[in-house]
Amino acid sequence: MSQYSLSAQAYFKIFFHAAKHPQSSVNGVLLGKEESGKISIVDAVPLLHHWTSLSPMMEIGLDLAGRHAESLGLNLVGYYQACERIDDTALAPVGERVAGKLKDGFKNAVALVIDGENLASGEAALVPYVSQGTIWRPYSGETAFTAGSTFQLASPDLPQRAIVLVREQALHQKFGDFDDHLEDKPGNPKAPWYHGQLPDAFGTFVHSEHLGRLGILLDYLLVTDSSGVITHFAPGQSSESHTILQKSPDCVFLPNGTFIVPSFVDLHLHAAQFLYQGNGLHLPLMEWLNEYAFKAEERLDSDPALARTVYTRLARRLIHSGTGTVLLFGTIKEETNLILAEVMQAAGLRAFVGKLSMDISSRPSYKESSTETSLKAAHLFVEKCRDLTCNLPIHERLVEPVLTPRFVPTCSDELLVGLGQLSATEDLRIQSHLAEALDQVEWVRKERGVEDIEAFDRSGLLTPRTIQAHCTFLEVPAFKHIHSRGTAIAHCPLSNSYFSAEPFHLREALDEGVKVGLGTDIAGGYSLDLMSSMRQAVSVSRMRQGSKQIAGKEGKSLAIDWKESLYLATRGGATALRLTTGVFGVGVPFDAQQIRLFDEFNGHGIGALDFFDLEESGTVAASSPVTIEMVEKWWCLGDTRNQSRMWVQGAELDASPLN
Repeated sequence: MSQYSLSAQAYFKIFFHAAKHPQSSVNGVLLGKEESGKISIVDAVPLLHHWTSLSPMMEIGLDLAGRHAESLGLNLVGYYQACERIDDTALAPVGERVAGKLKDGFKNAVALVIDGENLASGEAALVPYVSQGTIWRPYSGETAFTAGSTFQLASPDLPQRAIVLVREQALHQKFGDFDDHLEDKPGNPKAPWYHGQLPDAFGTFVHSEHLGRLGILLDYLLVTDSSGVITHFAPGQSSESHTILQKSPDCVFLPNGTFIVPSFVDLHLHAAQFLYQGNGLHLPLMEWLNEYAFKAEERLDSDPALARTVYTRLARRLIHSGTGTVLLFGTIKEETNLILAEVMQAAGLRAFVGKLSMDISSRPSYKESSTETSLKAAHLFVEKCRDLTCNLPIHERLVEPVLTPRFVPTCSDELLVGLGQLSATEDLRIQSHLAEALDQVEWVRKERGVEDIEAFDRSGLLTPRTIQAHCTFLEVPAFKHIHSRGTAIAHCPLSNSYFSAEPFHLREALDEGVKVGLGTDIAGGYSLDLMSSMRQAVSVSRMRQGSKQIAGKEGKSLAIDWKESLYLATRGGATALRLTTGVFGVGVPFDAQQIRLFDEFNGHGIGALDFFDLEESGTVAASSPVTIEMVEKWWCLGDTRNQSRMWVQGAELDASPLN
């Protein structure tokens, strides 16, 4: 027979549900997973305390709970109930039917009945039922939830902790179920009835607060408030953490082989170009823009339905790849950019959306009619984008407008100056392209008689609010100037390999104190996964160092290592955007992703990862801490299969695969 383990979160929810409705029957379902014959029940979804029959409400609740479980990569593994009479521990007929239905989808489904008479005794007070064919009977083996039993609690002190939380803090009164959701009475819990904000989390956290320094924090406790801001982050053995753990109703204990890391920040992505991602990379930049980019952007501007479809898919792909914050180039048309903003806000992503400003174009049908028209359109978009979120609480306003002069070849000097003035007046971020490709750089020199950087600087567009993409043709003097202006750079190593004759001088920029983050540059770069950008950044820097050595040049190494690239993908990008995210600390919004390295029961790696030493012994795997070598292996070989959960501003997003 399979072994069953009940987490603290699942147990507390069952306990609170029964305690809140002592005169009523209550029921719900259990969420979990099976690995190597061991079933971990990690959560419970409280369903009903009123309509406890197999009613339409029950069917709807089961369906919603099933979808929620699937979005987390879990199964519905069981059913629980409490009877109306405290001395009744029989599984009700409706329970048998629901458990049987769950067994059709999960063959080792179990049912738990609450023993009301012993609920306050300090014992588990749960009676397991298992199926024998179509009949459900109480488990007849060793006493359940005792040492060595087939049924175990995550910690033996859970019943006593639950009693304290009910008697001293009345936390059960704050507990809601699907019935409460249906009745929608004043005072009912406002959070989603199935799950919502991140509960207290205990386990391993990985972050890089400073370039080149990686922190692997074992056995830390992280707590967030209702606005998704971290209120406590400290070692679990600290006195304050110990006090919180004693009172926490639903602390999540991360399994071994799992860690939480800040979500990625993509500093440069052309949303409309996601339409043709992976095509057209054989052309030089200026030809590629005319042949692919402008056509795709123009197409979405003329087809709002297609734009919404493309942007919705883009949002899902970003979440699934671990990106929680993104700086977006949009298109020219206001409506299309507002669709982009709406989609990103609805998806729960932290997004900065830029309506393109361009009064010059090599494609006559794709530009704004005049400088005045372009400036008015930019101002109007800013107002309407802000209006999308103005009625939301501040912590839920995830989308912001950003001024976006495409690059110097598509903007007159008058337009650049006007946008610089608008940015200063409205305190707006700015994004553009700077010194990206040889044909673009030479065009600016010929037509304007200056370098790109001069055109931006004299227009008031090199500011602490500015992020310039690429900058591959800049040298140390230019980096010194950019640093003095407080401007940040979006390093896009993959697209630079295709469209620039020069690699970005990353080490020199960092040494001059320039703020640098990473960008995918869809569709100039073909991969939406920022992990590809991290790896490419390291590869390019090592090639530059190799060329330097071959040339016999001395001096500091130009190479960066994987830990530095992780900083660029998280804290570096956040700093470029003047955000406090990208790290874990008190007062910082919780933007994060959960990574699974290996199966805690058998040591088998997840996805492309292998941990042969751990596979030798499941016991070793269950007690093995996350090490720097493991994180490095994930950095090198990991992919979306390792990402299991995702949060922005403390709210969990749907990180399930699209297909």
